[in-house]
Amino acid sequence: MSPALSGAGPLSVLVLYTQVDAVVKGEAIDLIADQETARVAREIASGLQSLGHRVACVGVARDVERAIAPFSADEWVVFNLCESLEGESALEHTVPPLLEKHGFLYTGSPGPTIAACLDKVGTKERLLAAGIRTPRYALLSSPGEPCDVPFPALVKPSQEDASVGISLDSVVSEPRALQRQVAYIVERYRQPALVEEFISGREFNAAIWGNEAPEPLPLSEISYADIPDPLHRLLTYESKWVEDSYAYSHTPGICPAPVSPELGEALVQTALAAYRLMGCRGYARVDMRERDGVPYVLEVNPNPSLASDGGFVRAARVAGFDQARMAERILRFALEAGQDRRTSRRQSM
Repeated sequence: MSPALSGAGPLSVLVLYTQVDAVVKGEAIDLIADQETARVAREIASGLQSLGHRVACVGVARDVERAIAPFSADEWVVFNLCESLEGESALEHTVPPLLEKHGFLYTGSPGPTIAACLDKVGTKERLLAAGIRTPRYALLSSPGEPCDVPFPALVKPSQEDASVGISLDSVVSEPRALQRQVAYIVERYRQPALVEEFISGREFNAAIWGNEAPEPLPLSEISYADIPDPLHRLLTYESKWVEDSYAYSHTPGICPAPVSPELGEALVQTALAAYRLMGCRGYARVDMRERDGVPYVLEVNPNPSLASDGGFVRAARVAGFDQARMAERILRFALEAGQDRRTSRRQSM
């Protein structure tokens, strides 16, 4: 590793982020989540600069190699905030291999992990095989397919993140509503619909960071105290992104979550197991619900949002890290992982 990337002093950091100007599928409102990444990139860049690091901030819409061409991998480490290419979240996993091809160290998870976690059905299969509970599910490519998931059920895109495609209509209680929502997902989002059992218990986010020895940050709970209908207690797209909506202002994250020691331990250990199982690196967020004290993993999110008002930053802040120090710690994990990979390669020669 070059002296510039030794981690001993100030770093040269290339903040690489998704630049999206129009949606390619779904709803026009989905653009909010895509464009949020540019704001987060500016926040991260500003925070790292305040700590004395040299920072360049570069948006990429499509051509990653062209975006990184002016920078030397011997001098710069990449803070990878690319969540899609050309507006397609399914291409997020292609960015890390391109960075590796050109010798860059980068933050967050490698391509295979991102691809595996974006495949929600594949994730569930791996979780179940490892003895980790997840809601019952089915993958439907058309509204007429049989489905044995019990009602109420949640219908969502099978290969999206950031709650894209999830609204109050997503929770269905009878066959006709199920067929209608499956048809909507297949037609509007151009992918099969994931139908899963709606777990009506409390909802938690576990922020985790690290590489070989991952560490949990304080648990967060999504409070649905102001949502009287139990079937409306879910994080819709509106809840996450539409700031002037009732859902956004009435589904706050509470951190640390008010849980018993027994439930807290069960949630943390389940999240750590899922993090390791899916090969997460650097940082990730595991979303869970509990039923009768038993955690059910909803999703594993590598490279989750690092917005100053987001869940991961909230947990880091409770642990004593502001957004800038949090970003710096994530960079150190990237350097550590890069050094470990290079050591492994040398030993295998």
